[in-house]
Amino acid sequence: MTLTATPIPRTLHMGLVGLRDMSTIETPPEDRFPVQTYVVEWDEELVQDAVHRELGRGGQVFYVHNRVQSIEATQMLLARLVPEARVAVAHGQMPEAVLERTMLGFLEGEYDVLLATTIIESGLDMPRVNTLI
Repeated sequence: MTLTATPIPRTLHMGLVGLRDMSTIETPPEDRFPVQTYVVEWDEELVQDAVHRELGRGGQVFYVHNRVQSIEATQMLLARLVPEARVAVAHGQMPEAVLERTMLGFLEGEYDVLLATTIIESGLDMPRVNTLI
């Protein structure tokens, strides 16, 4: 039995051609609301409002930034927009031990916002995170 939230292409292919049995969970866990997706143009005020709303309910935020080279500038922007938020940075070019400490700190609630590259797409289960920017 193999469980995965993000199917690995080879495993997915094996399931699709019938070499592996595949089960799909069709319903969300109890107490989960449906995903709401909004596509809008960049708006600092909207980012502020979204982060404030999530922190106000006691939750956490994923903020995805796809360029390691400019992630520090985005961290400074977030510090200006939401100065009360504790922001951590995570990306694949960090030393493994530092990345692990950062992720554990976020999981344990030491940080409010995780500013990260697409490294967070790897099937993380963080129930306090309900907002992705």
